Amino acid sequence: MILLGIGKTHGKIFLMGEHAVVYHQPGITIPLINLPTTVQVTTAQGSETYLKSQYYQGPLSHSPIELKGIKALIELLLQDLPISKPLQIQITSELPIERGMGSSAATGAAITKAMFNYAQVKLDYQQLLHYTDFSEKIIHGTPSGLDAITVNSQQPIYFIKDQLTQPFSFSLPAYLVIIDSGIKGQTGAAVHDLRLLKQQNPQQVTQQIQQLGTLTKQTYMLLKQQDVAGLGSLFQQAQTILQQLKISNSFLDELVDLANQAGALGTKITGGGRGGCLIALAANKTQAQKIAQAVKGSAHQVWIQALNNFDK
Repeated sequence: MILLGIGKTHGKIFLMGEHAVVYHQPGITIPLINLPTTVQVTTAQGSETYLKSQYYQGPLSHSPIELKGIKALIELLLQDLPISKPLQIQITSELPIERGMGSSAATGAAITKAMFNYAQVKLDYQQLLHYTDFSEKIIHGTPSGLDAITVNSQQPIYFIKDQLTQPFSFSLPAYLVIIDSGIKGQTGAAVHDLRLLKQQNPQQVTQQIQQLGTLTKQTYMLLKQQDVAGLGSLFQQAQTILQQLKISNSFLDELVDLANQAGALGTKITGGGRGGCLIALAANKTQAQKIAQAVKGSAHQVWIQALNNFDK
């Protein structure tokens, strides 16, 4: 009998508070349920564990350095779980890698679920977060932990590192246009450089990080109040701070300008920055489509996400 283990997760987007969450300021993320990641685990035919993905197919031992977090996670799970035979692990994902959409966390969580499922061992929530964070730390250095939580949630998350993880609901009559710059994000480098910048200019950078935290608190209130225009203004304020903290670059700034000229109420980086994705706020679907059309010539790909479906 061939055993089969399956694990499913999905993507995420930072709405507000990226980078500031590392310094115990609040952040808000929303799950991208329509962008799933699925992992299937079966017994391998050969003598060693085999990985199949969009980016690499071959023995786990020969996987490229870009997959070092996933490789280490699989090796740890093979050690911790009662699995004696080599595995074939197939990863299927609609999430682009290194774009701030939670691809690595979604993959890590889906692998964990699938391998526990294969081993027929019950997986509790804290174990799931533990293993997902294990791979995230290898990939990103000092992650906030928020990606791991959101890719396993059906609800938006209001988060303060080591203090609060609060799922919440809202229904906003607006749309997000998610703009993929086509450039791999550099979360680890951006986090490292921000730490150095904070050491060099502690008072100024601390104040800017606190301002991002304040914008997150205001975002939470405006979501509840269904204040779309107010939220757009907060997006633009956050983008200005992220530019000052050198999280943006000239190409991302150009995409921000294109989206705003097409009618976005506000546009900002989402996630680690230096590449990755931007999010533009649109008052309605027609406006969202207009923004998407305006940036398509420069962006790699674009998604439109309704914000009226988080009220459960």
